[in-house]
Amino acid sequence: MSSGTSSPLHVVLWNGLRSLKLTLVSLFLLAGSSVLGTLLPQNLPLAEYHQRLGPVAVRIIRILQLDNMYHSWWFYGLLGLFALNLSACSVHRLPGVWRQIFCPQLMPEDRWLQSRPLHCNWLDSRCPEVVTRRLSEVLRGRFGTVRRSQKDGTVWLFVQRHSWARLGAYVTHLAILIILLGGVVGGKWGYRGYLTIAEGQAVAHLPLVGGEGVRPLGFSVRCDQFVIDYYANGYQPREFRSLLTILEDGREVPGHVRVPVRVNHPLRYRGLTFYQSGYDTDAGLLRFSVTPRGGGEPFDLMVVYGQSVLLPDGTALAVAGYISDFEGKGPAAGLELTSPDGQRGRAMAFQDPDLLMGEAQAPYVFRLLSIEPCRYTGLQVSRDPGVPLVWLGCLLLVVGTLAAFYFSHQRLWLRLQGDAGGTRVLMAGHAHRQQGAFSGRFEVLCQEFRNLSKEQP
Repeated sequence: MSSGTSSPLHVVLWNGLRSLKLTLVSLFLLAGSSVLGTLLPQNLPLAEYHQRLGPVAVRIIRILQLDNMYHSWWFYGLLGLFALNLSACSVHRLPGVWRQIFCPQLMPEDRWLQSRPLHCNWLDSRCPEVVTRRLSEVLRGRFGTVRRSQKDGTVWLFVQRHSWARLGAYVTHLAILIILLGGVVGGKWGYRGYLTIAEGQAVAHLPLVGGEGVRPLGFSVRCDQFVIDYYANGYQPREFRSLLTILEDGREVPGHVRVPVRVNHPLRYRGLTFYQSGYDTDAGLLRFSVTPRGGGEPFDLMVVYGQSVLLPDGTALAVAGYISDFEGKGPAAGLELTSPDGQRGRAMAFQDPDLLMGEAQAPYVFRLLSIEPCRYTGLQVSRDPGVPLVWLGCLLLVVGTLAAFYFSHQRLWLRLQGDAGGTRVLMAGHAHRQQGAFSGRFEVLCQEFRNLSKEQP
């Protein structure tokens, strides 16, 4: 192609940026990326990817950030490309639509009016001023403001309704861009983690997902109580909830004391949202009867699961595990014993008094008396500063969709010209959407105006 017929580079780039092909390609790539992000588990340790997929796949995952795909550089690039394409399409078409709404053609030629699919004409025996006034009254009641123009004795009337419906598509485009912006803001400056809090415990740091470290909350959250409601069968949970209290500098925050948190009913505080996501139950406080093997009075001993206590001879005792039913023999606890000289041993403690056990070398025999379970609430904690933008975008998306598909920009032009027999009227109409419905309304209006023309002057 010769230089005389080639387009400037900026024109080529602009045409490519606003092309439908780019829209389809960007949408296809985003959809494919979403499928990949669904199939490939996200935010797992690299060692787990190595075990599942091998070393070559791990190198690809690290380079392309596939383990955290929705925060990767190339995914943000795809979002940016789609946003640019959508913006370019809107900017290219919006000026023409804007002119049709706010700068309509007020005095079109007869040939243009007669070329409209919807047009009709009639002769009114009255003078132009009377006809103009009468038609304006009817149009004002049906369409609103009537714009009148006059030139060389000819009068034009123009009315329109629902002109803003043409902007529905552009409001929808803007909504999509705002939603994308909200997602980027949330992904860039937001974070998410999980808390496991035992009843009565307070935490002030949030472990982040994906091994991204620990983030201080800036306050403490305490689990005062965890409640599980069961169905009538007694073992299937119907609802579980946490009663949480927010602490600032060790003091309870008014209005945030024992706040119930249930599934789909989160707690929000200082930009953080606490969702009820799970629970767990573990042995909390265990009470044992300890009998010296060499003789002596048995004594009771209280042990907190996960901690150790000293026995009278200096042996350290810790609960290593708990089983609600050990091989059909009932509840049992596994014990770890550490003698004063550092030797380690193990023992079992059963609730059944006929099953008193201990290592032969251990100076004690243990019996499990009771267990006070400790419940843990599982909370998902997230901060997403992009949520307000997403909600705004969703609202605009609904408004734009309703305007684009359920309303139609309807316009009428009337030309009135004096004639020897009175006033000749030519009317044309157009609707940018729902032409069938508007066509029926146009025919009814034509018939009504023809009937008005038969009124006595």
